[in-house]
Amino acid sequence: MNKYIATWVYLDSPEEKSRYPNTGGNSTTTEFQAVYWRCIVLFYETSLRFHSNMKHIFFTNSEIIPVVDGLDIAAFFEKNDIQVVSLKNLYPLPKNYFSSFRNQFFEFSIIDYISKIMANEDMLILLDSDCVFSKSLQPAFQELSNSDSPAMTYVLNHTEEYEIHELTGKDMKQISEEFGLKLHNNPYYSGGELLFAKGSFFKHVAEDFKMVYKDLLLRHNENRLKFNEEAQVLSYYYYKLNAVIGGMDGYIKRMWTNRNYFRNIGPSDHQLTIWHLPNEKRVGIHNLFQMIKNGENLREIEEEGYLRLLKSKLLLATNHKRDYYKMGKAIFNKILRKLHLGK
Repeated sequence: MNKYIATWVYLDSPEEKSRYPNTGGNSTTTEFQAVYWRCIVLFYETSLRFHSNMKHIFFTNSEIIPVVDGLDIAAFFEKNDIQVVSLKNLYPLPKNYFSSFRNQFFEFSIIDYISKIMANEDMLILLDSDCVFSKSLQPAFQELSNSDSPAMTYVLNHTEEYEIHELTGKDMKQISEEFGLKLHNNPYYSGGELLFAKGSFFKHVAEDFKMVYKDLLLRHNENRLKFNEEAQVLSYYYYKLNAVIGGMDGYIKRMWTNRNYFRNIGPSDHQLTIWHLPNEKRVGIHNLFQMIKNGENLREIEEEGYLRLLKSKLLLATNHKRDYYKMGKAIFNKILRKLHLGK
């Protein structure tokens, strides 16, 4: 039985330029893309601290691995035995398909590749690159291995009444049922930062999505309800294939750290295995990357010191300078969202 840990990046061409609210800037520029390369290096550095005996894969649409801030990332991959897989995007989206995250269906090209290298009982976790590990994920691998289910998910918010990326829970239920899945209630939305599954799950999705993709393009052309991004599609598959919905909630959290917008850091969050840190791409992750570039080996720091370093660089509110204008705007937008959902 093989265990894999992976992340990915899709580098937009000028024709594919899209909006990424948590990163900002032009997605086609070298500066914008360097933000993600720094995340990728830190991702693998923290994973290898705990999972040196597992297989690490990096997926990208690029043939070129750059030097960022003087760090040769291709050499970093080679030194650490990280397999680099370059793939074409098999599932491109029209320019006006959705306002953000236009490259997210690249994940299904990754799933297509994964389905061909994994046996049914092999396990792989695919994470967003702005994640770090604070401890070993081995207990989760053992839990999934012992389960009859093919996957375990992370549910952002255990509610059936939500609106995420322009779809409500009711919309998700309707689309799922139009694809033949009968649901008694609105499905939970499982976050796209994590895909943790056995080979059998990847094999089914890789084959089935070919038809779903064609249907989604047809729905777009006919201005009908459709899944707008990959996590909505995967949430449908999790229910279809009887995944453990919310099974990863005790291992990962999407941690919003910027006090100017929204902050959800609790006193025990640092005990979670995986920290997903969208606000830290240009702050804490950037600073930890600089340490690695300057020769610091995060794998050699003793346990308490390692956790203390992660907490100080990634979780402190004071790492984000207070901006009262942004704070007021965030409160106003939150009230508007509540009023909208209450209609």
